[in-house]
Amino acid sequence: MKKIKLNNKARHTNSKTLITLFIAIGLFIALIVSKQVQDSLLNKISIVSAIGIDKNKKGYLASIQIYNPAANSKEGSAETGAYMYSATGRSIPEAIDKIHNKLARTIFLDNTEVVVLGESLVKSVGISSLTNYFMRESNLPANIRFIVSRGTKAEKLLQIFTPVQKISGNRMDEMLTRKRDSWGNLTDITSNKIKEVFSRNRTNLTIPYITIKGDSSKGTSKSNIEKVTPDAVIAIDGFAVFKNDKFSYWLSSIESNLYALTQSKIHQTTLVTECKKKEGFVTWKNVQSRPVIKIINKNEVPTFLLQLDVKGKLSDVSCNMDTSTVKAISALEHEAEIDLQKQVHQLIAKTQMKKTDIFGFGEVMYRKQPVLWNTFENNWTSLYSTVKIETNVRLDLIDVGDISSSSK
Repeated sequence: MKKIKLNNKARHTNSKTLITLFIAIGLFIALIVSKQVQDSLLNKISIVSAIGIDKNKKGYLASIQIYNPAANSKEGSAETGAYMYSATGRSIPEAIDKIHNKLARTIFLDNTEVVVLGESLVKSVGISSLTNYFMRESNLPANIRFIVSRGTKAEKLLQIFTPVQKISGNRMDEMLTRKRDSWGNLTDITSNKIKEVFSRNRTNLTIPYITIKGDSSKGTSKSNIEKVTPDAVIAIDGFAVFKNDKFSYWLSSIESNLYALTQSKIHQTTLVTECKKKEGFVTWKNVQSRPVIKIINKNEVPTFLLQLDVKGKLSDVSCNMDTSTVKAISALEHEAEIDLQKQVHQLIAKTQMKKTDIFGFGEVMYRKQPVLWNTFENNWTSLYSTVKIETNVRLDLIDVGDISSSSK
């Protein structure tokens, strides 16, 4: 009986081993077949990573960045990551159709990640009308993100060779995703988001902008990524502000970081504040924020309060302040609060002068005082420049690091 039991157990073990072996062989065959199907598909279609739109005398200049499948293979490590084609048309779809006529393969738009809008375009054409094509085109993904080029054409940006990531369109998408830590959902500007902002007409639109740092003429050569220090790189610097469907002005990098702090719960950004009594600056890392907008005067013209609670780690103190005692830390926090409040106030004053409510004060009035909003809705653009806006910043230091600075 024991022998029979042992034989049955051995057969059962052998059976499991065979099943596992068959499954492994099946998976291996399926992997080979799927790879062959994928390669065959890639050789029949042109997958688009990014689209650029510029304005010229003849109409629209559309640029399409297309993946190079050969660059993904081991043998293709030296291959160009993508190719770029351009054409001019009276409309965006006409320009893209002309590009299609130049290619032997079908253009596949479903993987498009970024749309770059040229500076000349946003300054001359209403952005709301531009997004209509991207909403109507069923082959384009709904979550495609928009970005504005500053100081250069969108066509030029798509030609730049970027280090690490071969394809500049992918690089832009990665940069926008990474910026979520310091700018929150302000980086996710889709055609639906643009339409929503303009249909509500309670807040002005902002879109991230991208620039070329360095020699752009050398950035379009493959040698740009063959050097230790590239001649040209692309960088997301700040926000483009729109008013009445048209571009209005740029926010600097510093202004953009402050603006982002007032918009949503930010998890990680860097701030710099001035020292009050001594010359120098304090740098705060891993800054987190919790903004709240309140209406504190509901009679006639409202008064707003922007409450900003900020937490951060002390990274650097260049003014030789003492950070070794509780009293010194409290003084450091107080000085930073005053300077940060001053910076926020200056940014608000700039938007009031430009008559662009990017912070959402009108949205708060609409939600909390709808009757009051109905009174000012038609004149909010003009009224915003005159309303009183108070600011209150509270800053908490959560970590001073291992080394303390002492005054000299």
